[in-house]
Amino acid sequence: MKAPNIIVAGILNTKGENIKYIAKQVEAAGGIPHIMELSLGEECGWADIPLHEVLWPTGKRPEKLFKLERAQACEFVTEGAVKTIVRLYEEGKVQGVISVGGSMGTSIACTMMRALPIGVPKMMLSTDASGEVGVHIGTRDLCMLYPIAETGLNRITRRILTYAASGIVGMASAPEVEETENKPLIGCMMFGVTTPCVLRAQKHMEENGYEVMVNHCTGAGGQSMEEMIEEGHIVGMLDLTTEEVTADVFDTYYQRSGPMRLRTAAKKGIPQVVSVGGSELMLFEGISDIPEKLMLEIQRGVRKLYNHNPSVACVAITLEETRAFAKEFCSRLAPATAPTVICIPMRGWGGCDIASPDLALGWSGEGPGATWIPGHNPLHSRRSEIMLEVLQEELPHKDNIEVLVIDKHINEPEFSDVASEILTEMLSGTWKRGSHTELSYVSVLK
Repeated sequence: MKAPNIIVAGILNTKGENIKYIAKQVEAAGGIPHIMELSLGEECGWADIPLHEVLWPTGKRPEKLFKLERAQACEFVTEGAVKTIVRLYEEGKVQGVISVGGSMGTSIACTMMRALPIGVPKMMLSTDASGEVGVHIGTRDLCMLYPIAETGLNRITRRILTYAASGIVGMASAPEVEETENKPLIGCMMFGVTTPCVLRAQKHMEENGYEVMVNHCTGAGGQSMEEMIEEGHIVGMLDLTTEEVTADVFDTYYQRSGPMRLRTAAKKGIPQVVSVGGSELMLFEGISDIPEKLMLEIQRGVRKLYNHNPSVACVAITLEETRAFAKEFCSRLAPATAPTVICIPMRGWGGCDIASPDLALGWSGEGPGATWIPGHNPLHSRRSEIMLEVLQEELPHKDNIEVLVIDKHINEPEFSDVASEILTEMLSGTWKRGSHTELSYVSVLK
């Protein structure tokens, strides 16, 4: 196997010593290092890919760049770095990228790395790695490593830089993944409270000749799924967990996925089966992250709290908020032109939304699930009843869109089977409205 070409990028006038050391260790590990300069203050003159070459696509010269405010200079270097790395990749000269930096270097280098396709090894050693890294990683397969120190070589940093260099060479030298079959890819979204449903549906789709991409509803998970739909990787969506729409509607920072969530499949005309899994929850990074207003409402009994784990606390939406969620849900699906079936589980939306304990469905506590609100039928979720009311009022009557009322909990096997079987029918061209209504627990919303 040929030695991989590794781009070693950074702000050389402040991190040059570390960059040189990484390049040396990349070579020692069997790679071919190419140092790319991303400097803002002065051009060092010893890079393999010098700053003036990086800036060339922007029309700026280094001497002009150095007279700009730092933020503006950063924009030009980032633009040039992105265009340069894409060109080098298209020329077959990039098999991996590694960088080290503080906040400025991290911003530039990570933006550059995100321009590369999924599957190209990307490693960022950054002092930002111990904090919120979503802004740097986005939806790409980017590895971030905390380097302990920002700059300088010593017995600690040399060890860290060495294993990082070995890591990027190892990733870039990995054998090609053997493609046994080119199976069509299904997109599916999951959160802990819908795991039984999604895993069963995944198994059904795989048994019927499909591969399944199961993304976690973390905000970035939804964004990356929408991007894969946009890029043409996904042939059908089993979008059973739509909690990220709730995050968008109620502007909770944690797990927001942006305005395209639940819209791209409709835009691209691919078939989809959609449900409301986990959508009764607003998610926060632990109980301490819950806003004071919501905590007071929880204490007064206005809201319900489900403590999912030490790093994820879930606050249930109210019935009034359920109506707002339902309207947004409708607006995002209304433009669909391909077959679209919305499956409403009448007996609960997830593991903590259930009338009585059932470990197989996700709830082992005493009494009803933490977020359960009974409907007019005490076995039904009041939120499901509201969803049906809004769907009836707001969703346009179109031949390709159907709402199924399923008298099951979302994690019951029967619900998962109906959803996955309908998507299979859509993809085979055999789906017809009213499919599965011969089952006693399935009916069409009139």
